[in-house]
Amino acid sequence: MSFPRKRIAAVAAAIALTALVAGCTAPAEEPVVEETLDPANPVSITVGSLPAGDYAPLWLAVQEGYFEEEGLDVTIEIIAGGAVGVTQLVSGELDFTSATWGNTLLAVSQGLEIEVVREGTDSNKEGINGLIVQADGPIQSVEDLRGQTLSVNTLASATEVQIRDCLASEGLEPGDYELVEVAFPDAAAAVSQGRIAAGFVPEPFITIGAAQGLEPLFYPSTCNERQSELPLINWNVASSYADENPAVVAAFVRAMTKATELAISDEQTVRDILPTFTTLTPELAAEITLPSFVASAEPDIEGAEKMMELLVEYGLLDAPLEDLEQYTWQG
Repeated sequence: MSFPRKRIAAVAAAIALTALVAGCTAPAEEPVVEETLDPANPVSITVGSLPAGDYAPLWLAVQEGYFEEEGLDVTIEIIAGGAVGVTQLVSGELDFTSATWGNTLLAVSQGLEIEVVREGTDSNKEGINGLIVQADGPIQSVEDLRGQTLSVNTLASATEVQIRDCLASEGLEPGDYELVEVAFPDAAAAVSQGRIAAGFVPEPFITIGAAQGLEPLFYPSTCNERQSELPLINWNVASSYADENPAVVAAFVRAMTKATELAISDEQTVRDILPTFTTLTPELAAEITLPSFVASAEPDIEGAEKMMELLVEYGLLDAPLEDLEQYTWQG
């Protein structure tokens, strides 16, 4: 059977019109509603942190009631460092923890299933950390560190990479000195007593050390161009926990974002809260260099890739990892 050309055209037009009408009248997709928690029945979580300025938003979120508003009951656990914190995520001792991209990448390379949920601070500021030495001691230049023992809070970490990269840019290779672990709060005493020649510390330990006759030999966060472009602190969760508790993760990120915005917009709130979780007096808190807080909650993939290059360069990571976005929370 055949149809006249005009009828074929008419049928085609009718089909097209029907499709157009159907497209215009089709019901719109239902908007995605983010699940929230009930503040009247808060979920208890434990968060790993350190007693230093980079972590102030966590303490602000507790103080200002941001976690409470999101339906979270937060317990803060002091940890030795990010490398320890990420292992405690997987063991279930912590639900969230502060860490660095160095900690995260090394952990996932070893098979630990963790994810970055939010950036915390970056290196875009001088004075936020330092390699402290005795002000009137024998170490007056980087060259004086040759053959000496230096400390970082944890080995195989972002702090190790940072120190090694800074020293390399000044002509010292890894075999020219020894690195040992000393917790941030103990580094000043170790330097003062001569047990180590220099110690890596963040604020407030630089300011605390100044009162003990110590001073930074240099500032690792800005010792060279690529260090100044790196992310510093972030917040992590175990992948299994994130899969089972997406609303909890979302609530944590929202509360931390509110607290970070407050820290950025009102520095005094940070200075006021520091004496409540560090050994700083109000007078010293007024003097310290505050961290460079990151407003955007989105994990810094570009910065993570730069950190990964350093980990490979200094032998802490055997080979680059692919698709770093898979190690970020996709909530």
